[in-house]
Amino acid sequence: MKLRINCQTCDARRINEANYKEFSSIRIYTEELIVDDRSKEILNRLPFNIKAEEVRSKDISEAPGNMTQTINGIYEISPDSTVVEGTSISVNGMLKIAPGSQEILKKYTRITVNGIILCPKSIAAMLPFPGLSMNGMTKAYPDDYVLMDNRYKLDKYFPVRAPKDTGYFAATFIYDNDLETDFEKLAEKNIRFSTDKIYIRKSHLESALPLFNIEAEIVEIPDNCRVIVEDENEIDEQFINTYGTNLYIIGDAHISADNMNALNRIEALVVEGELVTNEECLPKLNEIRASYNKIVISKGVVMEDMAIANLDRATIESAANGILVRDCALVKIAKDIPAELIRERLKIRDCAKVTCSDEQKGAVSSVSSDVAFIGTDTVKSLFTSIFGGGNNVVEVNENHTEPSAFEDDTKYINAEYYEL
Repeated sequence: MKLRINCQTCDARRINEANYKEFSSIRIYTEELIVDDRSKEILNRLPFNIKAEEVRSKDISEAPGNMTQTINGIYEISPDSTVVEGTSISVNGMLKIAPGSQEILKKYTRITVNGIILCPKSIAAMLPFPGLSMNGMTKAYPDDYVLMDNRYKLDKYFPVRAPKDTGYFAATFIYDNDLETDFEKLAEKNIRFSTDKIYIRKSHLESALPLFNIEAEIVEIPDNCRVIVEDENEIDEQFINTYGTNLYIIGDAHISADNMNALNRIEALVVEGELVTNEECLPKLNEIRASYNKIVISKGVVMEDMAIANLDRATIESAANGILVRDCALVKIAKDIPAELIRERLKIRDCAKVTCSDEQKGAVSSVSSDVAFIGTDTVKSLFTSIFGGGNNVVEVNENHTEPSAFEDDTKYINAEYYEL
């Protein structure tokens, strides 16, 4: 599970480390990040990728108290949870309910979930119960199954370590990491798996498939491929040295013309995600019959991984082959750049906010994808136009490219103010 937060102000001072441990990647695009000494240590330990225009240190005692119980991220309810009678919570992310938690649930007056409820089937059968308000989806697993990581790596050591007569559930997928994994031994131990999707090596199909739930989607992986499960992958010489020349990437990948030596070493490439590359790389990618869900051809100048990307007229006029701006927190477009020039030479991908004039807004929108906010420098009016009146409004982006936030394994949150 991945988390992406786009906001004007992100306050990390109340962060609960346990709420974010299950996210493989947490990306925050913000104009202002507020931290203290404790939150800095937690942010460094977890897989945060933060792009901020300003970072301020401020003691939590300076902030007014929060009288509501709002959880941003993951919240768990188990039979051992200590809950005061009449508690109300609002979860923006994932609510995990453990088997046997029925009595604990009765202590809550109201539970609001904007995201996903992950629970055993016995509790799913109770839904919706009085006091539960949900905007998202429910994912249920067998009560007697062990809950594993959402994206679980099944390695060669698992058959030795797994106890007999046990079931395992992974919310998103399970992938067959090692060719040496003994699935016949797992069958002898009566091990069972349940998940939405399984990545199985070709030589393991016959022995592995009977251990999985029949409705799981099956993806066949060549035996000689190394499986890499990372949200973002830069393919260069070091990447090839680490993972080899036969690659199966579950995530996005980028390979530039500057890394042609690395590309020439690749024998097979599958990218289950977006592949960003240059036109010079296309002949080699076609030669090795590279596979990908989507390809973006970068031409000309690439501006990426910047807190603030400033675009003036001289820069865009001098880029005859265009400019690609990606993975930036804030993109500022000079007001004197004509809309026609923007449409002709600019592409914007995966950025939190783009500021431009009202006259440029239509052109900028037409060349942008996965951008949270496009508009003028007046932030208050921008958020009001998107979210309506009121403070601390949070919206889960359910209209992303995939059918739901759960299915593409990413939780999107857009907010004016967001507290971790």
